[in-house]
Amino acid sequence: MADEGSREKPQDWKIRQYYEQKELIERVVEVSEYREIAPTYPEGYGKRPDAINFPGDFKQLVENGAVAFHSSVEKWRNPLLIDKVNDADKLREGWDLVIDIDCDYSFELSKDTAKLVIEELKEHGIENISIKFSGNRGFHIGFRGEAFPETIGGDHISKHYPELPRGIVNYVRENIEDEMIQLVKEHGFDEEMKTDGGLDPYQVSDIENDWGSRHLFRMPYSLHDGSWLVSKPIEIGDLEEFEKKDAEIDNIDFKTRFLHEYEVGEAANLAVQAMDYIEKRREEKKEERIERSERDFERPEDAIPEKYFPPTINNILEGLEDGRKRGLFILINFLRTVGYSWKQIESKIWEWNERNEEALADTYIKTQLRWHRRRDEDVPPPNYNSNGYYKDMQVYEGDHIEEQAANPVSYAFRQANKRDSESKKGENNDEKETMECPYCGKEYEMESYYRKHVQKCQEDDKVKKL
Repeated sequence: MADEGSREKPQDWKIRQYYEQKELIERVVEVSEYREIAPTYPEGYGKRPDAINFPGDFKQLVENGAVAFHSSVEKWRNPLLIDKVNDADKLREGWDLVIDIDCDYSFELSKDTAKLVIEELKEHGIENISIKFSGNRGFHIGFRGEAFPETIGGDHISKHYPELPRGIVNYVRENIEDEMIQLVKEHGFDEEMKTDGGLDPYQVSDIENDWGSRHLFRMPYSLHDGSWLVSKPIEIGDLEEFEKKDAEIDNIDFKTRFLHEYEVGEAANLAVQAMDYIEKRREEKKEERIERSERDFERPEDAIPEKYFPPTINNILEGLEDGRKRGLFILINFLRTVGYSWKQIESKIWEWNERNEEALADTYIKTQLRWHRRRDEDVPPPNYNSNGYYKDMQVYEGDHIEEQAANPVSYAFRQANKRDSESKKGENNDEKETMECPYCGKEYEMESYYRKHVQKCQEDDKVKKL
């Protein structure tokens, strides 16, 4: 692993002299417009939020001892009000995309990763791409928010933060993953990619995807308060030849701008593709949750009584006119998962078949029962929202409990557990020992009240005897 270590901090006067350059101040003020600014001092971050609206604001921060500067990717109506309003999201007017590449294994691998990201963005029609050295182990690649459509799905682009930028980064990561694996191998870091789940190139050269509210990036031409190199914007064509020495404080000019040029709408295709990706991943995660819930069904030792069956299953059990084969599939899996033996299942299935408008052939039922019996695991029936089943068969009842349950088995377990809990609660109440007053026969469950009552009855009884 390459490790050049931290460079010696320049003397304070040299840092101040660097930040006092007119061209640098112009670049800083230019990129600071509508952004939250976070200055860094030798002892750590300064107060947040801060802002740089004029050259004098920046000069004052330098005068106060600031040695590095971060800014938000988000643009705010007034950054200084972020902590003073109940809903800061209402202040957000837009955001730029800044992709952060971080690789401490190889600077050359970091450069090659940046090339792949740039190529991917260009394939989506984006030409006005900025890149800068991060100041330490990687690069920042970005483009202006104006390249996005003003609205997506009827909502202003500002409303899609941070979901959309996070989705874009994940979409890019997935698209170039195979190339990244090959790239990491070429740089000799095969072992470092290995995980329990397979190869992960982003363990070696990360394309960071942890976007959140008030996400910061190191400002262009800021020093890095560790390496003491400059976060220098570079031309894409100069990336191949760029070396860290080019970012030393004495080797800096301010010709190249960061997040400056843009074309309205040039990132529309990327936004649409990323939104589709986000929706796809949302559906996949939903299915994963459902699958996990299905795997969590543990077949009970005692079968769940029919009185706890969901209305939809009862509708099927009454007999079907259409969808009998699907009904058979549902019933076998349902009955098995809620604890019925194969003997009980066969009995119920034959009874059900007689109630159908037209009975299924005996050979078909025998074949299905035999096939399911040979399976090694108990599989729940399809979920309520599965296409082609309950609703299409017109048996879905959809009472208020079924609307909350993903699967008929969930319904049965929930109802059985609820009744068991109520029953146990009742039993516990019945088992509570009561105490009877020897004078008047009144019963108490709490000893403290019982003692007070008995004492009073005893005194009253004495009075009566007198």
